[in-house]
Amino acid sequence: MSTTDLNDKDHLIRAMQKDLKKMLTEESGDADWQLAGAQGIMTAILEESVRTQRLYFVVRSVLMSLISALVYFVVVLYLGAINAVQAAFLGVFVFIVALFVSRFFDKQIIKVSKRIISLLNKYKKIKAFVLKRL
Repeated sequence: MSTTDLNDKDHLIRAMQKDLKKMLTEESGDADWQLAGAQGIMTAILEESVRTQRLYFVVRSVLMSLISALVYFVVVLYLGAINAVQAAFLGVFVFIVALFVSRFFDKQIIKVSKRIISLLNKYKKIKAFVLKRL
């Protein structure tokens, strides 16, 4: 992996490696295990990876939206009322603040996202709704 910017300590890569080893050891015990079986395993792992990445993106976007809404609410509460020009400038300011906060608190946001994703993994219907509708 030295040619990419990924490393072996990445949570997603470790999870995929663990799943791959688990599935390959289960399948390799069969006498009929062939290349088609390995391709099926890889496809299943990639599909799960894509679902996890999409879910992580949705959860992170929702968290950024909540941060933005909180900042916007505090500024409007402080000012009392704003006009359209102020709203436009405030929107840009809030977006920049949300980006800064999401990068500054990246580790904490990742921890919260992982907890939310693990919670969603327990509730398959809600997870399917989030993946299909959001």
